[in-house]
Amino acid sequence: MRKFLDNYLKRAGASNPGLVPMLEKTAEDFAKKHIDNFDHNSHVSGLLYGHVQSGKTGQMLAIAAAAADRGFKFFILVTTSNVILHKQTLERAKNSLGGFMAGFNVFGETDEAAFLNRGLQMPTMIVLKKDPNVLKTWANNIASNPIYKEEPLFLLDDEADASSLNTRVNQNDQSTINKLLEKINKQAPSSIYLHVTATPQSLVLQIEMSGWKPQYSFYLPPGKGYLGGDFFYGEDSKNLIETEDNERDDLLKAEHIPVGLRKAVLHFLIAASDLLLGDHKSVCTMLIHPGSKISEHTTVRTKVEKFLEGLKTDLVADSSTLLELDLRDAWEELSKTKSRIKPFKAILDFLRADMPGVNITVLNSKAPEGTAYDEGLNIVIGGNTLGRGVTFPGLQIVYYCRSAKTPQADTSWQHARIFGYDRDRELCRIFSPQPLIKLFRELNDANNALFDTLQKKGPQAVSLLTPKGARPTRLSVVLKEELMIIAGGVNYFPLNPTHLGLSSLDRILGSKDREDDISLAETEKILHLISVEKTDLWNQHSFADCVGTLKKGAKYQCRMIIRTGRSISKGTGTLLSPTDRDLGNHFNDRVVLTLYRLNGETNKGWEGRPLWVPNIKFPDGTYFYYQLK
Repeated sequence: MRKFLDNYLKRAGASNPGLVPMLEKTAEDFAKKHIDNFDHNSHVSGLLYGHVQSGKTGQMLAIAAAAADRGFKFFILVTTSNVILHKQTLERAKNSLGGFMAGFNVFGETDEAAFLNRGLQMPTMIVLKKDPNVLKTWANNIASNPIYKEEPLFLLDDEADASSLNTRVNQNDQSTINKLLEKINKQAPSSIYLHVTATPQSLVLQIEMSGWKPQYSFYLPPGKGYLGGDFFYGEDSKNLIETEDNERDDLLKAEHIPVGLRKAVLHFLIAASDLLLGDHKSVCTMLIHPGSKISEHTTVRTKVEKFLEGLKTDLVADSSTLLELDLRDAWEELSKTKSRIKPFKAILDFLRADMPGVNITVLNSKAPEGTAYDEGLNIVIGGNTLGRGVTFPGLQIVYYCRSAKTPQADTSWQHARIFGYDRDRELCRIFSPQPLIKLFRELNDANNALFDTLQKKGPQAVSLLTPKGARPTRLSVVLKEELMIIAGGVNYFPLNPTHLGLSSLDRILGSKDREDDISLAETEKILHLISVEKTDLWNQHSFADCVGTLKKGAKYQCRMIIRTGRSISKGTGTLLSPTDRDLGNHFNDRVVLTLYRLNGETNKGWEGRPLWVPNIKFPDGTYFYYQLK
């Protein structure tokens, strides 16, 4: 009987009927694969992954409802320590799952008395921040309530890569939040622990024996109308506007407002005017992300306020031809993607007479609780608070100039708050310097490759493609002694190859020297046929998996170089001849797989049989991270 899921879908459909089929399919598919076969004796973990702001929370709650229909009665949902995000999630859980008879008992952090006095006639969900004091209190509350001692736990860890993992793994110790989450999970007789995130890099780099590497992965697809990485950072994107590389210095140090930010604000005013004149939007937002420091946010706020005041003065006086020209430039730029944009004169008249006030909001650790930006016109300025999970309704324009010496792929990708649904796709723009645009385009490629590998092979076979100069995640949560890195431009070959696979490789590679371009699929197949001794370090490198990761982007090829009849001693410090090494170095933008067919003479240290020995070099600027097999 499908009581709780039907109730959830009914509520979800009241606000957005188009999402119901996707929510229903996600919940039922997950339940059939991973709940129906749960033995109620084990502690199992899975990864729920989907795109940034694609509706993962809604799908996560749908899965919880499906679990309740299958007999689970005790649920815990943990969020980051971000107060705004926790409040959003708690209210959403209450509104979509809560009920007097037909829903869940949904409790927040301060509902201890109600939790201790409430039975299990209805499913119970507790929504908690990942805060040490909160988790410690609730670990004790749960342990002291006898009703839950024999009850299987369904634990949903939202933004699971943010603060759940062990930050002291390299000190042979355990961090407080990690220890408390483990305690809450393990004190239940059995559990399903679901790690939910758009950036699972740190999770797939966990070692299996830690207990924090997901055992399986399940993709949460976006709904209809989602705008994500391919829309904003794909090759055909028309939403990117380059600013000067050093504009951040001008923004924070010079007296004037820099050109890029000026243009971004004018684009926001034009976009907002068009949307408000269309009578179908009540909110339009611009995001400014200059960096993480509070002082930077204050500086930017002052400059934006001064610029808007000067702009209003010029509009009222009708005296600035330059301003009108700049506004027209913004209108013309936006009209390239929105052919039916309101006439420029109508927008200019609206700005002068009917435009509502612009609310300038700073969001950081000093911002008061309850800061609102869900109605009207908003320019939101901030740093770290503009990341994980926090949504900005009607976000149309982003000005992003935050820089880092060594960016982290997962953290940077979480800054893409313009991804989502309630945007006018024709009026979206991102203003950013060229190096950051390049970084985010490479991050999009890497993210697509990661998701593709997770869907095809699961979390056990992932090698993370990472842009040059970036890390996949913060290395404090990854056991460094088990972490392997393969760098582009470096030659890798086995020291102890064997003759196994010789006949299969002979059929594919032939008996003559040659050089050819081959597909990455063919490259992957050849690498799987290579055989080396168990103790060879080659076995610890996932070269075939790395090639498989590159396949997703469809932008790389492989140059294959075959040499036969070679006589080389075993254990030599180098495999390639100087000529072949130079030849391979000419192909810096592709995989180079050089294959030597050795004679295998006994006086050279071999077993007297021919064998194939590979040498692989990945494209310059590519880096792969993965845990030892």
